[in-house]
Amino acid sequence: MGQAVGKRYKAMLVDAGWLRKTVNCRAACPVHTNAQGYIEAIASGDFDAAYDIASQPNPFVNICARICGHPCETACRRGCHDAPLSIRALKRAAMDFASGGRRTGGDFRRHPKQNKRVAVIGAGPSGVTAAHDLTLLGYEVTLFEATEKLGGMLFLGIPEYRLPRAALLEEIENLLKGVEIRTNTRVGEQINFADLLHDYQAVFLAVGAQKGRQLRIDGVDADGVINGIDFLLNVNLGYKVEIGKKVVVIGGGNVAVDVARTAAREAGIDFAGDKSYGAALDVARAARRMGAPEVHMVCLESEEEMPAHEEEIAETVREGIVIHNSRGPTRILSANGKCIGLETVRCSSVFDQAGRFAPTFDHGTEELFECDTVLLAVGQLPDLSFLGDDVKLDMTPAGFVNASPKTMATNVPGVYVGGDVVFGARTAIEAIADGRRAAMAIYHYLSGQAPSDEETERPRLIRLPMHQMPEKYDRVARHLVPTISLDRRTGVSEVETGYTREQAVAEAARCLQCNRSPMLDSAKCVLCGGCVDICPFGCLKIVSIDRIDADSKVAEFAQAKHGLSIDEMSNESKETGGSWSVMLKDEEKCTRCGLCIERCPVDAMWMGRFEEAQRAV
Repeated sequence: MGQAVGKRYKAMLVDAGWLRKTVNCRAACPVHTNAQGYIEAIASGDFDAAYDIASQPNPFVNICARICGHPCETACRRGCHDAPLSIRALKRAAMDFASGGRRTGGDFRRHPKQNKRVAVIGAGPSGVTAAHDLTLLGYEVTLFEATEKLGGMLFLGIPEYRLPRAALLEEIENLLKGVEIRTNTRVGEQINFADLLHDYQAVFLAVGAQKGRQLRIDGVDADGVINGIDFLLNVNLGYKVEIGKKVVVIGGGNVAVDVARTAAREAGIDFAGDKSYGAALDVARAARRMGAPEVHMVCLESEEEMPAHEEEIAETVREGIVIHNSRGPTRILSANGKCIGLETVRCSSVFDQAGRFAPTFDHGTEELFECDTVLLAVGQLPDLSFLGDDVKLDMTPAGFVNASPKTMATNVPGVYVGGDVVFGARTAIEAIADGRRAAMAIYHYLSGQAPSDEETERPRLIRLPMHQMPEKYDRVARHLVPTISLDRRTGVSEVETGYTREQAVAEAARCLQCNRSPMLDSAKCVLCGGCVDICPFGCLKIVSIDRIDADSKVAEFAQAKHGLSIDEMSNESKETGGSWSVMLKDEEKCTRCGLCIERCPVDAMWMGRFEEAQRAV
């Protein structure tokens, strides 16, 4: 027989690592939240169990239920078929309907007193998480915060219509029990950083990146040009910010979206009717009739490239804010020192072929936006001037602290960092993960106990005697998260109201249950191909072994089980026309329908459920 021809396939072994990656939502979460677990509990109507599962790894579970960047949702396998599950909204449903009331999450066993002190600088999500965990680990923790408010950018940067202040402060109060808190204490002014290094055995820096980047274009010094971060800080601290009748926000990220939506509320825009990209004329006519100001966004990115979350962009447009994509600012025009307009040029591309930020512009496509206020939301940088001249932290070329991503340790012994000061703009859940990692690293540093790379508990694969997906689960569309009506979106009214119980159960039932997977007993399989034929999505294939590219684990397994190398099996298959075959499965396509198991005439296929205890970050 001639050599087999056709497509080649990469093969991986079904081991613990593969099983963990199979549950996409859990693998994508920075604190490894078992999202699939709490979604399954909601689908069965058990909101108490769902809340317990969601709370285990996340100290800020109640806050993340409202504002999490939900990387789990982006990774959700259901999105390969139609639309991902609304995972963050389901977490909020678990919080809303748990019978025991809200409680602090992320707790682990309290350790005995260590008689050592740790200073935490910055009361944002990373700092509060580290302070909470370090207290449970037995350390005396002092938290230093420059402002009078705890929460960092959760309080100062996220508008109240997204995150009610009462909910935030309640969460922080619960998390910081046992922590000495010093607000209105700016390190570098009220206390020297060098003194902290002397008085404390370790220091965790979580000072964020609250210094907004400036644009290097003409006119940025004109009256009416305001840094977007400063704008949000002042608004959220309760200060009145004077803005004009026509506002332009420069930027396309989540901060820019928050700035634009907050500006609309500050200006008193009265929203009327559903707005969309195709309804610019309706927006202008409604604004004229009602005497409302205009708010526009100008960003380099195309609609598809905008870094802001899709649902935030959609809500922004619904609220009457006009987004001008693929436009770059060239200069700000002024008269008598006051801003009167923004000139932009068409941006033909934002990134080069290597994916690096390198915008190019089409000169001759300049366009003028008349405005009296320009809000800059083009990125943030940390301010580390408080360190003084004696402490030299390694910095990245971009202006952030260089630290180990595994331990958050810096080049200065005993100094750890987390959040925006290390990585730039960071989501809350990523900052929380940094705080948890740093707390454990500080524990190992001060206790002298080296961390173990071994898992505390091996994952289990349980054979299910019965498996059945909910009726019509694969045909149910994603349920939109309920929001308040547009005419009520003024001031600090929270926009999202969350699912009802019934809506949450229906949305959770869309889950593909990725912790379950059809398994094959190769000793029973007769290679009849029935499972391959019946699979509605073409997930399964039986191919000759000479058509696979095996990784080292597959090669080692084959050698141990059959006493032959992959090459030897491939050569034998070429000579005999396919003596050795491999069953391949495409996980991204599988909907766990179970038809392959039902079809198998020799019971070689079975449904396995992957279970694993919650792991520390």
